[in-house]
Parts: sequence; structure tokens; C-alpha cells
Amino acid sequence: MRVYAVVLSTAGNQNYIFGSNKRRENVGASHLITCVEGEWLAKALAEIGVDGRRQRVEEHGIEVVTANAGGVTMLVRDRKIGRRIVGSITESALREAPGLDVCGAVGEAIEWGNAKEVADGIADTRELLTVARARRRGPRLRFPGVPIAARCTSSGLPAHGVVKLHEERSPEARSAPSLAKLNAFDSALLRLAVKMGLCAENDESQEAAARRTLRQIVDHLNHKAEWVAVVHVDGNGLGKVFQHFASIMGGPGDIPADEYTEGLRSLSDGVDECAREAFRSVFAKLRRGRWTADTAEPPVLPLILGGDDLTVVCDGELALPFARDYLEEFTRLANEHGAVGGVLKQVEELRGLGACAGVAIVKRQYPFHSAVHLAEQLTSEAKAVKRELGQDKSALSFHVLYESAFADLRRLRDQQTLSEEDTCLTGQPYVVGEASDAEWARHRRWADLERQVAALTAKNDGTLVISGGQAHELRSALFRGREAAESRFATVSTWLGVEAVQGLASDGSLFWHDGHVHRTGLLDALNAAPFLSSKADS
Repeated sequence: MRVYAVVLSTAGNQNYIFGSNKRRENVGASHLITCVEGEWLAKALAEIGVDGRRQRVEEHGIEVVTANAGGVTMLVRDRKIGRRIVGSITESALREAPGLDVCGAVGEAIEWGNAKEVADGIADTRELLTVARARRRGPRLRFPGVPIAARCTSSGLPAHGVVKLHEERSPEARSAPSLAKLNAFDSALLRLAVKMGLCAENDESQEAAARRTLRQIVDHLNHKAEWVAVVHVDGNGLGKVFQHFASIMGGPGDIPADEYTEGLRSLSDGVDECAREAFRSVFAKLRRGRWTADTAEPPVLPLILGGDDLTVVCDGELALPFARDYLEEFTRLANEHGAVGGVLKQVEELRGLGACAGVAIVKRQYPFHSAVHLAEQLTSEAKAVKRELGQDKSALSFHVLYESAFADLRRLRDQQTLSEEDTCLTGQPYVVGEASDAEWARHRRWADLERQVAALTAKNDGTLVISGGQAHELRSALFRGREAAESRFATVSTWLGVEAVQGLASDGSLFWHDGHVHRTGLLDALNAAPFLSSKADS
């Protein structure tokens, strides 16, 4: 029997979602991406009269192997059926989500027999998809403008229509992509409410209240929050795991093709399940805590939650506790899941699954696409934990951006480096969860950061033990060099007593050796203190 691989995927998801600073558009855009593996896939399957999610290619001629995070991988016996599915989904995207980059490809015939044949066929089809996407024009070129045409006030693209968002405001010209995102907002709210555990699916009695709550959160993040954060989380090396899954299962030539596709589907669904459950668990924990925003629920919006990827927009005060707790919960669930950790632990060099997070905390008006870019760079920085401790470990990097210029992480880290002294004023990334006794992890545990924050925010009779002025002097001294910083620290110790400031030091010093570089976590703690102090107090 011969089968054909069908692969569809979206591209530029972050730009599509965060190309606007309007939170309603961000929410609507995230929903439209999920339609690829949701509504549009269901519609395409209904058009050919099958339910490929339950059927198998040997018996029914069609099978959905994976479907999440804006992507679909299928197997079909009839190549024409594959092309019809690609055509249906891409047409739905063009009509309902203009500006969204969706592309699909149908591969060459694959001999159905063992895992290697199927794995290679799917990989070859992904290569075809890359070529097909490169040969066609990008989605922004679908909207040519002329000088006399009005421009969208949100995206800058040619206006397609006029919309009045608030009664007290004038109508605004909006582009076709902007209008599509706004039109998807209400549907997106219901999907988010179910994901966040605010209402049960198909429970009309709770839907209205959940929608009101989420509208309140969206308005807070759009108009009221002083600090807004982007939290980006990515699993460690999961792409390579999927790519080499046949060999991970052991002896690819001996494994039947149906066992391979079943295992691949179980792994994909398992990771998706762990991510969703981890988010709901951490959000429930936030609901039991406290927050300063005037909202009925914690101001958190999960805009991307599929596979091992998570992108959340939230109030700045919740970002670091949320990211830390999510990493711990996702890692625990993934390694306990039989189809995820149970499989990966069988491979000696993997030992399990970890994840890394980047948290960019910015002012509300800061361009969101730049904040997302910074969060992705921070996630890449945190990936150093894979190299140093292994793929099953998790780590977090963060940055609090006080400036309004474009944020490039390399430039920001250069500003925190005193090259003439071989001194770096950041200890990031920080290891979250269990860490080995490796020298690299020493002083880099999340508990080390929390210890320093606790010292900076400790109070005596309602007054900070280390005053704001003393903390500012310590910050200034760091940028004057190690000697100046240690001298200022000694002075503060003399004023307040060693016990009051010992939480700031490691082995009696603000700095530690990291190879030939001296590092300190004090600047990280000073930046994190306003966003972790409530947790330290509790």
C-alpha cells in the first residue's frame, strides 16, 4: 500500500499576533491560528465525508497524525484527497484570516510498511513545504496600497473598512487583517475561557460571565496596566525529538508504520495535554493568590498554547511567579506522562523533557512586537541550561526594560558587562526546579534570586530594612566596578549589620567566578524585586 504525507503549517505567528498593540486584535489573531487545526480542518474533512481524526489510513484511507500549534500532519491514500484538504484549509484562511500565512504540501508516494519509510516521507514533505512557501509572495504583498487610500490605524496596511470600537471615539479605518482579528475576538474569548478554566465547554450559563471577565482583563492590559509582560516558553529540543522519533522508538526498520504514527500522535497529544494542564494549574494557583489589578481574575492572557510553545501576555507583577511555576509544573507533568517522559527517559542522552522561558517586562505603550522579540531572545539565552545540565532541566531569563528604544538582548547584556574587569552584572539564566550539583548551577538557582529579593524587600515595623536609597547606591556602585560594589556593600553591612544584608551575598561576596568572568546576581534581584516582592511578602 502507498500513502502520501500532507503537511500544513502557519508561519510568522508571532508577527501576526503581535503586529498590533491592540489587545483585542492580539486575542483574535491567536484564535484564528488555532482554526487551522480546529474549525478549518474539521470543515475540510467534512467536505470529503470523513473524520480523519478517528480514522486510520490502513482502513479508511486517511489519518490525522498531529494537529496543533497551527500545523497539521496527515496521511492519505489518494493524493487528490490531500490536495483537496490543503486547498480547503488555505481557502478558509484567505477568506476568514487575511494576512495569515498558511501553506500546505502533499508529498510523494510512501511505501506503507515500516517507521523509517513514513518518517522519511513526512520529512521530505516538510522540505517541499519550505520550498513552496519560499516560492510564493508573502501575505503582506496581498494588500497593495495607493497614495490616496486611507491607512489602517492599527497595522498601517491599506484600509478595508471603517469600524467604531467605542461610542465616545470617532470611527477608525482598519485593514482586512485587522477587521478579521476584531471579528474573531468574541469567539476567541470563549476558547480562552475554557482553556483557563473559567467556564466549562458548552456551558452557556457560565459563558456570559467568563466573557465579561476576559474583556475586563483585555481592557486592563490595553489601557490601565503600568507594566505588561510577555512570557515565552519553549520545550527543550522537542523539534529534534519529533524529527528523529522513529530512531528514538528503537530500531526504525523493525517498527511497523502504524506503531510509529500512533506513538508520534501520542507524543504530540501528550505534550499538548501537559502544556494545557500546566497552564490551568498555575492559573488556578494565581487565582488563589492576590494581585493589585482591579480585575475579577488575574490579568493573564494565553495567546499561544499549543504543543510545547506558550506565549502569555500578563500584568508585569504576575510574570515572574507565573513563568517559574509554569516551568516546574510543565516539567513535572511531562516527565510523569507515559507517552512523553516515559518515552524520552528510555533515551540516555535525553533523560526526560525540560523547558526554558523568557520574560520581557515592558511599559504598556512599548511596541509589542519588540517585546515578543526580546522574550524570544531571552528564551534562547535560557537554553544554555541544555548545554550545561541536560535537556531535562529548565531555566528562566528575564529583563525589565526601562527604556523605549528597540530592545536587542545582546546590546542590553553588553550594557551589563564591564569588559575591562571581566565582570558581568547578571547571573542569568536561573535554573528552575531540580538542578544538579554542577558548578555552573551554583548561584544560578531560582532560590538564589528569591533569597536576594527577600533581603531587598525585608521590612522591620513596616519599613524596608535596606532603604530605597541604599539599594540605589548599591546599583550605582555595581556599574563602577567590583571594588566599588564590594566597598559599598561593606558600608551598608556596617550600617545595618551583617545579618540584614547577608542574603545579598554568596560566600561573603557579591560576586562569584564563572570561568574567567566574575558574575553577580544583585542587579537581577534589584530589577526583579518590584515584581517578586508580593510573593516574598506572602
